[in-house]
Amino acid sequence: MRKLLLLLIIYAPVIFAQKSYKYPITPKDSIVDMYFNEQIYDPYQWMENPNDPRLGDWLDAQNAITKKQANQQTRYWELRKQIASMYNDVNESTMDDYIKTDAKLLNKYVFEKRWNKNHSSPDLLYKLRDGKMFRTLIEGQRLSPDENDHIAFAKIGVNEDKDLVYVRTNVNGSDWQTAYLFDLKTGTQLPDTIKYIRSTSSIEWHGKNLYYDRYAKPEQGRELLEKAKRQQLYYHKLGTSQLQDRLMFENPDTTGTDEFRYSAVNKRLFFAYTTKVNKEMVRAFAVSDMSDEKFALKNFLYFPNVDSIKIEAKLAHGDTVLLKTNWMAPNERILMLDIKKPNKLSVFVPEYDINLREVNQLGKDKIACIYRNKGQNIALIFNFSGELLKRIDFPKGKKVNYFFETNEETEYTNFCVSSFYHPDLWYQISLKNFDFKPMESVWVPFNAEALETRYVEYESKDGTVVPMYLTCKKNTKLNGKNPVLLYGYGGYGVTVEPRFDQSTTLFLLHGGILAVPNIRGGGGLGNDWALEGRRLKKQNAINDFIGAAEYLIKENYTNREKLAINGASHGGLLVASAIIQRPDLFKAAIAEAGPYDMLRGGKYTALSVAINLNEFGTVNNLEDFENIKSYSPLHTIETDVSYPNVLLITGDHDDRVPPFHTFKFLSALQEKGDSKSLYHLYLTPGSGHGGALTPQDAVDKLLYKYYFLFDQLGIVFY
Repeated sequence: MRKLLLLLIIYAPVIFAQKSYKYPITPKDSIVDMYFNEQIYDPYQWMENPNDPRLGDWLDAQNAITKKQANQQTRYWELRKQIASMYNDVNESTMDDYIKTDAKLLNKYVFEKRWNKNHSSPDLLYKLRDGKMFRTLIEGQRLSPDENDHIAFAKIGVNEDKDLVYVRTNVNGSDWQTAYLFDLKTGTQLPDTIKYIRSTSSIEWHGKNLYYDRYAKPEQGRELLEKAKRQQLYYHKLGTSQLQDRLMFENPDTTGTDEFRYSAVNKRLFFAYTTKVNKEMVRAFAVSDMSDEKFALKNFLYFPNVDSIKIEAKLAHGDTVLLKTNWMAPNERILMLDIKKPNKLSVFVPEYDINLREVNQLGKDKIACIYRNKGQNIALIFNFSGELLKRIDFPKGKKVNYFFETNEETEYTNFCVSSFYHPDLWYQISLKNFDFKPMESVWVPFNAEALETRYVEYESKDGTVVPMYLTCKKNTKLNGKNPVLLYGYGGYGVTVEPRFDQSTTLFLLHGGILAVPNIRGGGGLGNDWALEGRRLKKQNAINDFIGAAEYLIKENYTNREKLAINGASHGGLLVASAIIQRPDLFKAAIAEAGPYDMLRGGKYTALSVAINLNEFGTVNNLEDFENIKSYSPLHTIETDVSYPNVLLITGDHDDRVPPFHTFKFLSALQEKGDSKSLYHLYLTPGSGHGGALTPQDAVDKLLYKYYFLFDQLGIVFY
């Protein structure tokens, strides 16, 4: 016994010591930026140049770390099998009493994306709705000279009257797009090609011709970094070169900061833009007739050029336009005006004490307004006289989708109800009496009835009450030992609402809890709620997210060793800020495509456009600079702190949030953080902020992410 005890003492440091990770030494440059007489050392600024020769070696070293972690995923195939079952073993069958839509009211053509396993891009096929065989319209691989590029079909716009279609494509998930035109009668590609459009651009048919907006050609080699500038509206005649297109309107802001928006309704082009009136910049709604090729904007509404004011033209009926707005109505309302009587607004639907989310056409002479109240959707249906016809209350913890109908002849339409834990459930509703019933039955490879979504509230740091969805098994015990995935976004007024995710549901079935707080900065409680997490108040969003973690631990849902966080894009910033500010709260973090260098982010692509300047501010303003620096993840990392285990995910062609954000943040974590924590990168090939992954790449990414999550939280799935 004495000998055994002696051995334990001698070998104790080896047996019980936590392993350290050996990270590569990242090259540093002696670069210092000056902000208001303050020097900011930026040794990894060289990573902002995608052509720097050092970057390849650095990525190889990081890939070696990730590959080593992947080799330790010894139960990969078991997890793959379970996730595949969640995706594939789902059966849907239409109910016997479902009333089929008259064929003449359905889309004339049907499109399908199909993958060839030997290609990195899909093909696009099509057929007449009643046709028997699909025909190949586009072989995706032929659209790029580089066979390794990933071509994605971003949007399809069919002109059924003329049997024409435009197909918008991007390369590697870029926000830059190209539109190709096709004759659907013959399946042949037309010589017309529309270049230099963006993911935010619109294309509207006008007979055989097109209205579209484009931007200046980006500098070669800088496509992933430069901001799009000089937005212009053009008119394109079918069969002509883009060089012959007629310029109809040019954005007065040539810097790319502000954009105009437009859409076609009832042969009119409705336009929203910024203009100058009496030497003051204001916002305007305008209309132009589309009956011929002329473009003459007639302004019918002016309102303050204030970023917090939102006005959307939702429906046009004759000369009457319905506008959804938060102008002097934080919960939003619907205003009405006659475009022949500019600026004479009247209230069509007043502001209520619950938040208005959607305004949709519902057949010939009705509109549907979708509200949210404490995790519950409520639909109010009005006629065009503003009379309330019907109220429908949907279950708490669910979300109603596709509650609209643009065809004025149909008597029925379909909508669905989504959830965090089951596929969309589809219903058919009568547009006469608003009775609705299930249109299909759904079978899934698990007991959905064993799961539920709870709606709770907790206090943030400043005492603000924040709502949160909690989804788990009904019999979940509050023993402080449950694995929890806390997911957040918290920006741009966007609300994370119930949506089915097969992989996350598998996490729930293995005893996990999904927590989704509607933090400030998002739109969970309306426009004022969003403003409370914007710009100088961005820390509120981070505090709310941290407060959710504290609540989950305090209320015995979980503990620090069982708590992981996840977010993408703005949510990636949220996650990174949270782990830097409160590393003691979390076991692991998965941050995807986030902006982490908030001081230099505005020098590139989308972070310098109006929507992001409103969201974060600018480092050219002292107050904004000091605020941004206070939460910028890259600039708040401390030395020798034991941060949670971190998985950073980004696409190597992301031109909305360039991958250098991830590279610089990871380098600083590996340099400064405690080496006993894992900090590593999963780089998705040939993809941008908008995806464009091949099926295999998508599966690989998904499995790596969830294996990391299950492993970190100690979930035994085999």
